[in-house]
Amino acid sequence: MQKISVIIPTFNRQDYILETLDSLRKQSCTDWECIIVDDGSCDNTVILIQKYAQSDQRFSIYKRPDSMQKGANSCRNFGFLKAKGNYIKFLDSDDLLKQDCLERQVVILNEKPEVKVCLSYGRFFDNDTKELKEFWSRRKEYSHYLLGHITNQIRWAVCDPLWRKSFFSAPPFKEGLMNSQEWLMHGEAMFKLKSKEIYNLQKNFSLIRRGNNRMSSKRSSSYYNNQKKSRLYLLQKIGILNFKYFQCNFQLIKQILVFLYW
Repeated sequence: MQKISVIIPTFNRQDYILETLDSLRKQSCTDWECIIVDDGSCDNTVILIQKYAQSDQRFSIYKRPDSMQKGANSCRNFGFLKAKGNYIKFLDSDDLLKQDCLERQVVILNEKPEVKVCLSYGRFFDNDTKELKEFWSRRKEYSHYLLGHITNQIRWAVCDPLWRKSFFSAPPFKEGLMNSQEWLMHGEAMFKLKSKEIYNLQKNFSLIRRGNNRMSSKRSSSYYNNQKKSRLYLLQKIGILNFKYFQCNFQLIKQILVFLYW
């Protein structure tokens, strides 16, 4: 089995980070490394992680270099550059993985060399009561992944896919975006991927915390501006005159116009 690199950006997550790390430590698959990149925390996050890592050398913590922009995207990209594994899992510092997540996904990539990404799905849970809530995605299957993703019919939390690292020619996140970063990364990937390179494992392996302070839960003019930017970036990537993707481009332009008025 080939090593998995789990990359976690973090910022002021002293209340949640250890629970996230515990969910990784309890994985039935043990052949992994965890790269945690701190974005300048001013609470006890770094101290807690350093102490935690003393008992398990698979965990390592880095500081985001000052030369890189602040934000989770930069931290993820820096972690990607540090990763030694053949497979990549991005995980937020307040979310959880079910115990068999890595094992079930890595088997697919090990057995199917043509597959570049193994998809799975997430579900929200209440931060206070721990009660399970709605699923992250409306569907677990769609005939056209890119169009389904753009129209919000099928989607993945950042921690849901397990990627073959070689799929990415460079660190995959657009730095400077403060939200919609995973939406853009997944959209760009679905545009590049061939159908035979995607394995849709229709299982729920991640738990997305609801009720804490998440950037993606904030609604402001800046939030909607980043939504607009992410759609523009994807439209540019596809090419506005790429008539093969007419439906995708039409939906992107509609969304851009809507976000212009927020």
